[in-house]
Amino acid sequence: MEAETKAVLKIVALITVGLVPALVELVVAPSRGVAIASVGSALMAIAFVLWMQRLVLTAHQQNLVLTSMRGDLAIAQETSHNQARELRDARMHDATTGALNRGAFLRRLEETIARDGRMGKSLSFLLVDIEGFKAANVERGRLGGDAILQRVSHALADATRGTDWVGRLGGDEFGVVLNECNDPGPAVNRIFSNLHGSEATGDQTVRVAIGAVLIDDPASGVELSELFRVAEGALASVRGTGGNLCARRSLRGAADRRSATA
Repeated sequence: MEAETKAVLKIVALITVGLVPALVELVVAPSRGVAIASVGSALMAIAFVLWMQRLVLTAHQQNLVLTSMRGDLAIAQETSHNQARELRDARMHDATTGALNRGAFLRRLEETIARDGRMGKSLSFLLVDIEGFKAANVERGRLGGDAILQRVSHALADATRGTDWVGRLGGDEFGVVLNECNDPGPAVNRIFSNLHGSEATGDQTVRVAIGAVLIDDPASGVELSELFRVAEGALASVRGTGGNLCARRSLRGAADRRSATA
């Protein structure tokens, strides 16, 4: 504001210097006054141009400030959105493995059962347990146990498609949902293959037992408690057998089938 005030005072001074003498000369000597009046008019024109330039410059500076403020606001909004998304992801995912945590997994499972039921599609649910995890956790310590959990989580994720997902249900137990899937066999074989392949890189042997449940008619209604009861029954039949075995059942109680890798 101080700079603008000084600029206005300079313009007023120019107008005064150009206009007052011209008016005096017009009274004393009209012929000379005309010439001086022309000079005064020129000075006034210059002063007007300078004033307009000042206005344009001020407006430009204000526009730059507003643009900068908008940019800062956009950055702040993006940062806020990123932080909110990171917080939301942290609430949904298990800190050790990066898989969905139990709460998020169960919510998405219910949503998927309802959706596939409306579409008339079947889906499969896998309940996965790491063989000998407690002993390995004691032998290798907490960090070694976490490494096993991460390794299994990655093997499960790599064995699924983009429309499927993995969750850690607690301890060494994982859940896998295979959307629009009426045969979990190929995914199960990929899980076993992924874990076997990691052994070739020098990692210690890690094996899992799997209880697979086919939900062939989700539209008829599915209680999660019943789904887990069937899955846990299938898992119990192969748990403690050395791993890399899968027991398959239908939610409607079809006969149990066992499968093993070569």
